[in-house]
Amino acid sequence: MRTFAFLQDSNRSAAYNLAIEEAIGLHFVSSGYGAGLRIWRNPFSIVLGLSEQAEDTILPEVLRNFMESGGKERSAILPEIPNLTLESEKNRANSTTLRNQNSISKNRKKISGINVSNSIRGFKDRKRFDKEFPTIVRRASGGGTVVHHPEENLNFTFFVSLDVKPELYKVKESYGYFLSLVVNALKRQTLSASCRGKSDLAILEQGLEKKISGNAQFRKRNAVIHHGTLILKPSLIERVSGLLKHPPEEPEYRKNRKHSDFVTSLPSDFSPLKFGQDLSHVFAESLGLFRMGSERDLRFTKAVFQEAKQLLESKYSRMDFILRN
Repeated sequence: MRTFAFLQDSNRSAAYNLAIEEAIGLHFVSSGYGAGLRIWRNPFSIVLGLSEQAEDTILPEVLRNFMESGGKERSAILPEIPNLTLESEKNRANSTTLRNQNSISKNRKKISGINVSNSIRGFKDRKRFDKEFPTIVRRASGGGTVVHHPEENLNFTFFVSLDVKPELYKVKESYGYFLSLVVNALKRQTLSASCRGKSDLAILEQGLEKKISGNAQFRKRNAVIHHGTLILKPSLIERVSGLLKHPPEEPEYRKNRKHSDFVTSLPSDFSPLKFGQDLSHVFAESLGLFRMGSERDLRFTKAVFQEAKQLLESKYSRMDFILRN
């Protein structure tokens, strides 16, 4: 079975990263691959779930700033990560995205309680506000709103053909399978995590279950795509508390705890590089393989980036998608 393993080693906007995610899902099966793994990071951004309403999860002043800026995504330099696998993603500069000004104007009226003409309160100057507030994007999967930061969290994505693992067609079984892979990879750094709620991973901290990872899925062309994030630094939790509201829905084990009491970060000696290697190994083992990324196919890479460019322009960079109701 052909597999791939991509490790991001270039600078990309958050919207473009999400476009790549969907593009891989659309093309890997037709390109002859049975499974793949992607390890990646995003610039500072708020990532909405597919069905979430921005005003329900994002604090008003944060949403106001995004709309006043016209949704223009600020560039961010991502730290380079050494390649883990035989096939790394093609290096590509950030794409310049086109914004639909009519959609911006329309969405300003839709977001209730947001007066975009007012100045931002609670900040001494605009320069500081722009530095501390992220862009907003929307992903293809469901689930809750999350905050990404290039130094404070790590993202991972599994791609599996349903011809290879038809049992993953069932949502509950698929979450169990993918989350178990992450749990096993964390064990190799002596971390004991457990599955909680529908799609979380949690660890025990002073007798309390605290979330370290949120996960979500979407399906494309006879394939399941499962992505998740790991919280690397406590500073990300502080950002979440200053950017997001308490979620409209929560798993039972949260017990109405505020962000800072519910979420925690991995230990300071946790190695993202080793985690990527370990996750690749346990994924390969689950597929009966020695390793991931057995072949290099430039045609597949080209198809992915061509599709991603189209998705970026027609979907992920558009305000009528990001702030849709």
